[in-house]
Amino acid sequence: MDINQYLDTVSIDTEAYRFIHNADSLLNNIAKNTEKNPLNLSEKFQIAILGVPEDRNTPNKGTSKAPDEIRKELYKLYKPSSNIRIIDLGNLKRGKNTNDTYIALKDVIYELLKKKIIPVVIGGSQELTRPIFAAYEKLKRVTNITAVDSKFDIGDSHEQFDSQSYLSNIVSKKSKYLFNFSNIGYQTYYVPQDDIELMNKMYFDTLRLGLARSKIQNIEPYIRDSDLVTMDISSVKSSDAPGHYDASIHGFYGEEICQIARYCGTSIKLSCLGLFEVNPDFDKENKTSKLAAQIIWHFLQGFSVRKNEQPKSDSKKFQKFIVTIKSTENQLIFYKSNQSNRWWIEIPYIYRKVEKTLIISCSEDDYFVAARNEIPDIWWKYFQKLN
Repeated sequence: MDINQYLDTVSIDTEAYRFIHNADSLLNNIAKNTEKNPLNLSEKFQIAILGVPEDRNTPNKGTSKAPDEIRKELYKLYKPSSNIRIIDLGNLKRGKNTNDTYIALKDVIYELLKKKIIPVVIGGSQELTRPIFAAYEKLKRVTNITAVDSKFDIGDSHEQFDSQSYLSNIVSKKSKYLFNFSNIGYQTYYVPQDDIELMNKMYFDTLRLGLARSKIQNIEPYIRDSDLVTMDISSVKSSDAPGHYDASIHGFYGEEICQIARYCGTSIKLSCLGLFEVNPDFDKENKTSKLAAQIIWHFLQGFSVRKNEQPKSDSKKFQKFIVTIKSTENQLIFYKSNQSNRWWIEIPYIYRKVEKTLIISCSEDDYFVAARNEIPDIWWKYFQKLN
């Protein structure tokens, strides 16, 4: 399929870059799908930047302008590594209606994933997560989704599908390709108690803002097991990201959201990153667009140092820890990488009367919990989900 039919090519605003002469700038190190040099995905690109100027299904009107504003700030930054092959595809053409946009986005993401190119989607509004996930469904790929968001965006399943209810659409369809959903950074006063109980009932992961910020490195295991990470810029506090119609006074600091983006880059499993809800109409001094560009930069920097670590793949590279929980006689098996100091835990389950194990990412704190003779929450949650 020729995805060019879905794309508006990159238009370079020479005035915006008149001061950029350095050969190491991203302006000079990202291949561009332009009118003179059209897209050629036969080259071995690793990452593709895709703008989606769609804001018809969000109250945050103005986000359709974000892709071009973020692109301007991104091109001003220096390349994090010379080893990454990046192409800027330009912007997805705006459909006659939102459904047209969603179908086109699904098709483009599907083609990129098939070619093992990681899309970095610049929105636009966050309900674009749904058609991105539809591309994974089309590939018949079991998927873990993580949302960095101050809300769950469950909404009311009977309401119109939009940026504040997209998760309800994913969950209500009971897709056999959604294995896990995680929310990082939710703010309790923005979330109905019923929604928290629903997330717990479905054995999904939730990490409220205070806990997430208290030890930022404990976010990394959630990201490491994710295929798709979707970021709502309103998860960042308004002092650092004012570009949103309803920016919150609380949230992650800019440095913290960039650290999370770096975790996305280092995750060998992650195959798509979405950054949504940046609204230039409410931005001050382009703060939010600049932060969005730096979020993408940190993702690229993390990608440049990815390590393909899987426990048991090379026993010399991992330490194995067996902890017996006295009260239950359960044995919990942990693995620690000697290279990165990252941790994993084994989850036993039975599939068609055959005993199996699933190894998932965890934190060092989970090991310490087990060492205190307690079963970590992550073990219980996955044990119940699998059994």
